[in-house]
Amino acid sequence: MTEKWQQIQGIYVHIPFCMQKCLYCDFASFAGKSGLMHQYALKVCEEIRSRAAEMKVEGRATVYFGGGTPSLLPPGDLKLIIAELRQSKLWLEPAEVTLEANPGTIDANRLSAYRRLGIDRISFGVQSLNDAELKRIGRLHTAQEALAAIASAREAGFARVSADLMYGLPGQTLTSFEQTLKFAIASGVGHLSVYGLTIEEGTPLAAAVSDGSILLPDEEECEAMYDQTIRCLEQKGFRRYEISNFAQSGQESLHNIVYWNYLPYMGFGSAACSFDGQRRRTNAEAIEDYLKGSAPSLEEIATRTGFAEAMFLGLRKTDGVDLMEIKRRFGIDACEFLAAESASSIKKGLLRLDGKKRRLSLTEHGMKFGNEIFRLFV
Repeated sequence: MTEKWQQIQGIYVHIPFCMQKCLYCDFASFAGKSGLMHQYALKVCEEIRSRAAEMKVEGRATVYFGGGTPSLLPPGDLKLIIAELRQSKLWLEPAEVTLEANPGTIDANRLSAYRRLGIDRISFGVQSLNDAELKRIGRLHTAQEALAAIASAREAGFARVSADLMYGLPGQTLTSFEQTLKFAIASGVGHLSVYGLTIEEGTPLAAAVSDGSILLPDEEECEAMYDQTIRCLEQKGFRRYEISNFAQSGQESLHNIVYWNYLPYMGFGSAACSFDGQRRRTNAEAIEDYLKGSAPSLEEIATRTGFAEAMFLGLRKTDGVDLMEIKRRFGIDACEFLAAESASSIKKGLLRLDGKKRRLSLTEHGMKFGNEIFRLFV
C-alpha cells in the first residue's frame, strides 16, 4: 500500500509580486517588478513541464497560489499556469485550490475569473480592520476595502473565504483588536489565521522599533490579545485546529494541513520549496535569478532530522501527532525518544498523551509555550 508520505499531497505556486512591501515583511516578495509578470508566468510553466514527472501526485492533491500578492497577476497569466498544471497531470481533482489576495487588488471581474479557472478558496491578507493600524504597518488597503473584498468574494460564489489577522501591531490596543475580531467574524469568513507580530531583522519595522520611532504593545497586552482570540473565536463557532488557525466546520486549510502533517509537496516559482519526504529543493529567491535558470539549492534530510521536523510541525495541530504513523515512517518511538522530557512536560500540563489512540498533542496551555516543547526535538 502506498503511504501518504510517498506521494505528492500539495502543489504550491509562488507569485512574488507586490504593489508595496509591508514594513514587517521579510518574505520573498518584490515591489516594482510588474513588467516581469508575463515572462515569469511562462517560466513557471516551463518549470512545471520539466519537473512534472519527479514524483507521483495524489489525485486529490491541493493547489495553493501564494506570495507576494497572487491577485496582482493578470488572470490571463494565471490561466496559463493552471492550464500547464492540468496538462502536466499535477492538477487532477484537487481537494482545494486557494489563491492569496490583498484587498484593493480585487474586483468582481477578477473574482469571477478566478472561479471560472477552478479556484474555490480565497485567503485575504487583512491583518487589521483599523485604518490607523493598517497605515502604521504599510498596508495599502483600508478596513472598508477589506470588508468589501470579503463580501465580493462571497457574492462571486466563494464558499471558502479566509482572512489573516495580526495582534501586537504598533499602536494596537486590546479594545481595537477586539473590534477587528468582531468585524472579521461578522464579515462571514469561515476561516481565520491569527498571528502575533514577529519583528524580523532587516525589515523597516525592526529599524523603527530599534530607534524608538515605533512603539509596540507590551508582552502583557499581547498575551491578553492572544487570550481574547481563543475566547472570542471559540464562542463564535471557530474551532482552533492549529496554534494560529481557526475554522468553522469544513473550512480548515487542507493545503496547510499537508505541511503540518509533514507530507510531500511540489513548489514552483522563485523561492518556492519542494519536499519529497527525504530532501528539500528551494528555487532561487530573486525573480531575475529564477528567470535566468539559476540552480536551486538542495538539502538531504537525515532520518533523525525528519523525525524532529515531523514532530514539531505535527504538534502545531490541536489533534497532535499519530505516534504509530511516526514510528512506521521514521522507525523511532517518540515516547521512548523523549522519555523524561515528555513525562516532565505532561506533568507541567504542556503535553497530553492519549495512550489508547497513541496520539501526542499540546494542551491549550502548552500551545502558549509551543517553542519550549519544539526545542525537545532539535
